[in-house]
Amino acid sequence: MLREVDSANLAVSMKSASEPLKDKLYGSISKRAAESLRDEISMLGPVRLKDVETAQDAIIQVVRRLEEEGAVSLDGGDAAVVA
Repeated sequence: MLREVDSANLAVSMKSASEPLKDKLYGSISKRAAESLRDEISMLGPVRLKDVETAQDAIIQVVRRLEEEGAVSLDGGDAAVVA
């Protein structure tokens, strides 16, 4: 799923995320990708809430498209990869 998400949108969307959520995401990707994402987030500086919400909405649209295509299944709020 993360391959389908624009890295800039991911960084902006994670700017206001809690540390436990960030840690969960970092733990689910390679060390190199996690470090790159950390760097991108730290270089952003202040981000307007509207920009964060826009980036989060873009990610939601990707997830919905993948669900429609049958690539992922959203079961009880947890995303599980199907294909």
